Amino acid sequence: MDAQLKQEIADTIKKAVSIFTVQYTKAYLLAIVRMIKLESKKQTIDWHLESRPPKKDNLKEGYITKESVHLKKWNKRYFCFRPNYTIDYYDSDALAHQLEEKGKEGKKRGTINLSGYRVIEDPNQGALVRLKRLAEKMGMDFSNLPKPKEYPPLTFEVHHDRRPCLFLKCESKEEFDQWVAQFKTACWNARAFSWDDWCHQQAYPVALRKTRWEMGRWGWWGSQGSEEQLLAELISDELEYDIMGRLYYKLPGPWIVRNKLRNMALATIDSMVLAAVKPAWAGLRKAAEELRPKIEPKIREMTEPIFKAENEIIGKMRESVMSVLEPLLKEHVTPHLGKIVGVIKSPMREAYSESANLFEEKISKWTPKDDMSKSFRDLDYFARSYWELRTALRKTDDMYEPLWLLREIFSDIYPWGLIWKAHNDVYRHTDNAVYTWEQAMLKAGNPELSEPLKRDVIIKYRHDTDLATNMYYAKILKKIIMPPFEAAVHPVAKHIIEPLAEAIPEPLREFIDIKQMFEDLYKGIVKDSIQVVLRADAPEDSFRNIAITNA
Repeated sequence: MDAQLKQEIADTIKKAVSIFTVQYTKAYLLAIVRMIKLESKKQTIDWHLESRPPKKDNLKEGYITKESVHLKKWNKRYFCFRPNYTIDYYDSDALAHQLEEKGKEGKKRGTINLSGYRVIEDPNQGALVRLKRLAEKMGMDFSNLPKPKEYPPLTFEVHHDRRPCLFLKCESKEEFDQWVAQFKTACWNARAFSWDDWCHQQAYPVALRKTRWEMGRWGWWGSQGSEEQLLAELISDELEYDIMGRLYYKLPGPWIVRNKLRNMALATIDSMVLAAVKPAWAGLRKAAEELRPKIEPKIREMTEPIFKAENEIIGKMRESVMSVLEPLLKEHVTPHLGKIVGVIKSPMREAYSESANLFEEKISKWTPKDDMSKSFRDLDYFARSYWELRTALRKTDDMYEPLWLLREIFSDIYPWGLIWKAHNDVYRHTDNAVYTWEQAMLKAGNPELSEPLKRDVIIKYRHDTDLATNMYYAKILKKIIMPPFEAAVHPVAKHIIEPLAEAIPEPLREFIDIKQMFEDLYKGIVKDSIQVVLRADAPEDSFRNIAITNA
């Protein structure tokens, strides 16, 4: 990299950090306003089952053979999946349990946060796909490239495009299926934000998205990781788009040399990006933490004029917007909703029905012990085990093919993401059913009441899963319908929003997000359309007493 290229990289980093700082500050202030508004309109869903408190015990433990990142040797390690979906791994189970009993962190081989990772069940095929993409970036003929290392059967990869990848080998097909399912669940659920603040968690992804947009990268972006990782990846993506292509074409020598040089360049750039991002984010977080106690009381004092101004704007906006939205609804929403429900309507109902059957079967085989609380261990494992619930979870896999076919029309559909959301819903409600039954049994203190209490829980379970099915399909329909609808709405939004924005009193402009109000309005209209279709399609006695606003 010559001096000019290094300067361009430094300028891009500085520009991105500067834009993000402004966007995050705005988004954080607006998140405080939104939080206060939600508090004033707080509603609850009519769940009948009790929710299990956050788990304290490990989700899964066991040995698995791991390839070392640097030496590329295979070593057997003892993995412990923690309740927050992070992983600690050790040389042995004895060492792991010894350290846990003493409450010590030392002597771990490592800790893995899977936020932003994905599981590739066939790493050999995954490596070929990545090699082809690399060849395209570097303008080379794929057929002339050396083929990647081949991994043995029953090996899977836990992959990230920019972070170290894991290669894990199992002893049997059954073990492979169980570990793959656990890693997929962890990748889906892992969250890495270091600041557990609601306003921050709302503001950060908004600021990232708007920073990309301001830098000219349009679209909806999905990624997971810590605050530093996400901001660094945003900047690295920008450099990849704008600068790195020119560097790749300058690299000399055969493929092996060019690939080595490319990796060295990426490592240099990553270090430059992180060196800028870490202090920038640390300073921004400190400023937000210091700002909130000072600004939140003042915002609360202003809520009455803010909400009054918002209500007046929404009234005017609705008058202006309906003549524009109705034709777009007829073109982009209404014709598709019924068809989409037709191809995806049964899998979730079948999955919940099967999980209820499995629950009944498991309770029927339950054997009480003198200390009743100790007799629930198998039930607790059942409620969060892919292997135990696999016949129910596989019902939702039937959605993959129709969802994939719908990608021909709606390109923003990601079938496995929606299916894993379905798996998580089944886990959660089954676990709630088990927990509700266990608490009822402990309260009754009489094993002979197992059967009547089981029937009561099944009734509650079916009620809750009716609600959950409605909410899940509403989520799918929203994911399918919203991107093309928003693409049609955004070009006309400017003409509607700008005159209304000018009417906002000057002192309130920093606290009223008129674009967000416009989005909330048209999303609410689409949501109502979705609910009409779901209610029309629902079987008799389903979805009763559902609060549409909570779906």
